[in-house]
Amino acid sequence: MPDASPRKYVPRPEGLNLEFFRHAGGGALHLQRCDECGSFRHPPRHYCQRCFSPRYSYVPSSGRGTVYSWVTSHFTVDRGWVAEVPYTTVVVELDEGPRLVGALRGLDVEDLRLGLPVVLVGEPKGDDFVFFWVDAG
Repeated sequence: MPDASPRKYVPRPEGLNLEFFRHAGGGALHLQRCDECGSFRHPPRHYCQRCFSPRYSYVPSSGRGTVYSWVTSHFTVDRGWVAEVPYTTVVVELDEGPRLVGALRGLDVEDLRLGLPVVLVGEPKGDDFVFFWVDAG
């Protein structure tokens, strides 16, 4: 009998987003870094926001950072998330500077506070997408 439970939508990234997710394919976060001035950027861009160089590389990141913001959703229109309502989405300011978004796991929402040390952990969802969780740092 086929599984009738709703599935979560898995995006199909393209372009620079696809490049970003393929670098994170093993579950380890990689960030785009300018080859000229060394600044990190996210989301991925063709040109550096600081020096406008088109040269960049992807470098490994520890995924460590601090809580910048969060929101708890008590309703969803995506049937794949119904069993997880309420769920919390967290914006993490990484030690390298950029901010990334992940879903809260391993922490209670009551324990969240601005500046709380956390780590982003990647969970591959196929070859071209990684879902990021926010866990205790």
